Amino acid sequence: MEVKHIIDILDEKGEVSLETWKAVSVKNNGDGTVDLLYRNLHVGSESDPVFLWIYANVLEDEDVRVLERITFRKEDLVWLLRYVRGPKGPGKEGL
Repeated sequence: MEVKHIIDILDEKGEVSLETWKAVSVKNNGDGTVDLLYRNLHVGSESDPVFLWIYANVLEDEDVRVLERITFRKEDLVWLLRYVRGPKGPGKEGL
């Protein structure tokens, strides 16, 4: 299914309003799922945008089902990556 069609289906179903969110990237995972990244058009700024990530299943009958969704800012990624990479040095063991 074409990327534009996936984005339109999610808008029509009310999953993601294109009046609020602009699609900025789509990754086809090759297993029938896609990752979609949107930027909020009303909240945040150019220097500190708010994003929406959606993980969706693309079905053979021309339908798309949202499996997961999360909104975040760049600072949230920085915080998360600090712990995904693992501790660095004394006193940085985390929880």
